[in-house]
Amino acid sequence: MKKLAETGNSKPRLSLALDTHWLKENLPRYLWREHEAPGEIGEVEIQHVRESKKGAAVLYRVALNGDNKPAREQMYVGYVVPEDKLKDEFKAALKKGKIPPPVGRTVALVPETNLILLAFPNDRKMRLLSAAELRLWLEENLHDIADGALENRSWQVQATKVEMLRYIPDKRFTAHCKATLKAADGLEKEIWFIAKQINDVKRAKRLYRHLLSLRKAWAGNGTDARAQVDANPPVRLPRALALDEKNAVVYIEYIPGDNLKQVLFEIDIARVMPAVGELLANFHRAQKRVRKQVTRRNELAEVREALHNLGKAFPALRPRLRKLFEPFRNFYWPDATPNVLLHGTYRLNHIFIHDGKLALLDLDSLRMGHPAYDVANFLSSLYYLEAQERIDPSLRRNIARRFLEGYAAQAPHGMPPAAVLWFLASLLLNKQANKYVTHFHEDREEKVRQMLALAEAAFAACRQAPDNLTCEALWKVLP
Repeated sequence: MKKLAETGNSKPRLSLALDTHWLKENLPRYLWREHEAPGEIGEVEIQHVRESKKGAAVLYRVALNGDNKPAREQMYVGYVVPEDKLKDEFKAALKKGKIPPPVGRTVALVPETNLILLAFPNDRKMRLLSAAELRLWLEENLHDIADGALENRSWQVQATKVEMLRYIPDKRFTAHCKATLKAADGLEKEIWFIAKQINDVKRAKRLYRHLLSLRKAWAGNGTDARAQVDANPPVRLPRALALDEKNAVVYIEYIPGDNLKQVLFEIDIARVMPAVGELLANFHRAQKRVRKQVTRRNELAEVREALHNLGKAFPALRPRLRKLFEPFRNFYWPDATPNVLLHGTYRLNHIFIHDGKLALLDLDSLRMGHPAYDVANFLSSLYYLEAQERIDPSLRRNIARRFLEGYAAQAPHGMPPAAVLWFLASLLLNKQANKYVTHFHEDREEKVRQMLALAEAAFAACRQAPDNLTCEALWKVLP
């Protein structure tokens, strides 16, 4: 693995914490408990890295071989902290580490890297949902979770299972949950649902309210129209089932299927991607408002901060970054497009497909703003996939073209292509390029240069776009 010390953002301590070969050789000195016979580390896999001014959080999956037992996989959250904070942070982690793993320490210190390891499901800021806690909560709230599936019988919860789908340490935990139920007459059934736990009760309550109100966001005038839309809204979304305020958990309907990023090479692009565009256009028809806003002013602030971060990480890029901002800030386009409800993170992995039908998930980032923001968000995520060599340029262009054609066919109002290109340039900088500063990636300076060149090209296309260019034909001028 390439070390960060070789990049412009030299952080030797973090570099060592990301060196899986070094970790595999050295973790046995720190992970085993006093009474355990020291064993070997079979494998160390890094699943997530997040950097900040306070340090870094790394999610590891570690295979532990030892104590005359079969190999076990254990997840650890690693915190790389400054030298002067290490002692206090270690003491705090010891207090948080309440749940010991089957083997190995609950909390371990790796001093060479300023690394504190905390065994999952312990977390510094959340008490993560367990199967036992889920069962206790279900026994009192079963009717809400079952969502009409109890058939007027009396049921008992026999067993529960919590399977992690996604985990961002200190921030959120999403799990696929199963409950096995048994009725008084011996009948058994299983129910499935999603639990999303957030590190902030207010955010959990807000997400729950949004999901409830979205059921009526496309309702027309009149009782019959409203009932019909409630039963079959034009955008399939997961329903909110229940809220556990104490633990900041939102329980959500389980929608079967696969996200489009997972099955991208198995689907018919010519059929599915226009539908992805139509899905977004229909979402933009929602008659719902939220407090959070996307504005030109706050987007410029995001760009300014991203350019600052990029320049700090890669000083050689500073002249080029300064040259980009002023003309970007001074560019305006004529526009009367109204603000709409935005998804906020519209991309392939937030869209599920099952039996040819699409559903839109991950509704945590709703906001109001220009529809070009969501369109540009989708396009910018394609460039990131291309930079990561998940797709090639030909496939990226084909997806973009079909998506834009589908969106334009159903869009509730016209949209200036210049607005899409302006937001695209912005998001290539403050989302995609910025990822290479805040997350670990191989060859990240090269990737930042790639995103910067794309942002420059998008802004050039924004200024040079002909007046008769339509949203449907926008793919022709994309970088």
